[in-house]
Amino acid sequence: MLLQAALDELRGSILRDVTLKKTGPGDQYWSDEALVMYIDEAQRRFARRTFCLRDNFNPDVTQFTIAATVDTYVLHPKIVFVQSARIAGDPSDLTRVPHSVTFLPSDNSADVWTAAVIDKPSHPIAFSTDEGIDLENDHAPMLKLYPVPDSETDGKAVNLRVSRLPLLDLTLDTLQEPLEIPVDYQLDILEWAAWRALRNWDIDAEDRAKAKQHRDRFDEAVKECRRDVWRKIFQPIKWRFGESAFSYTRR
Repeated sequence: MLLQAALDELRGSILRDVTLKKTGPGDQYWSDEALVMYIDEAQRRFARRTFCLRDNFNPDVTQFTIAATVDTYVLHPKIVFVQSARIAGDPSDLTRVPHSVTFLPSDNSADVWTAAVIDKPSHPIAFSTDEGIDLENDHAPMLKLYPVPDSETDGKAVNLRVSRLPLLDLTLDTLQEPLEIPVDYQLDILEWAAWRALRNWDIDAEDRAKAKQHRDRFDEAVKECRRDVWRKIFQPIKWRFGESAFSYTRR
C-alpha cells in the first residue's frame, strides 16, 4: 500500500474526516501532515514491537568492517535487534553472550574457550549487544566483539541478520512510496494512527471509547505478528553439559 492510499483510508474510511462542502475552504479536522506523522509513528512502533522487518541483504544496515584492536562498533541507527553475526569467511555465527563474559583458552586446548579474561587480541568468537547506544548517532545500538580483534581479522566484514525499523521516514514528500510493514498488517497500523488522531482531539466520552477500540486492535495485531515472527526466528539455546559454563568451540 502506498502512503497516499494509507492516508486516504485513514481519513476517509476510519476517521470519516471528509468535507461535504462543494465550495470554499475545507473543514477537515486533521491536516495531511499530522495524519502522515501518526502513520509514520505507527509503522515505526509496529516494527519495533514485533521485529517484523528482518534484513540480511542491505549492506548499509547489516554489515560493518573490523579494525584490529577495536572491539566496539556503532551499528546502523535503524537496527532494533541483532539476531546473528558472522565474520566473512567463517563457517558459523559468532556466539551471543552477555556483556560480562569474555574469553580465554581452556587449560590444555587452544580449540576450546571458556568464560574468563583475555588480555591479547585474537580472532573474535562472540559478541554482545548490551553496550548501550550512541547518542550522537540517532541513538544507534552498539556491538562488542570478544576477544578484541587481531591483525588477521583487520578489514574483514561482519555480516548481521537484524530486525530493524523502516528505512524511509514517512512525510508529505513520500506519498507515492510504499509502506514497509508486511501487507497483512498495513491496515492495522492505521488503527494506531486513528487512536493518536482521536486522542489529540477534544472528544467526548463516546469518542474516547471509539479511540480505545482503535488502540486495542493495534495491540492485538502486534501480538499476532509477534507470534508469527518468533515462530520463524527463535533459536533454542545450545548447552554443552559436563563442561564449564559458557564453553564454546573456537571456529
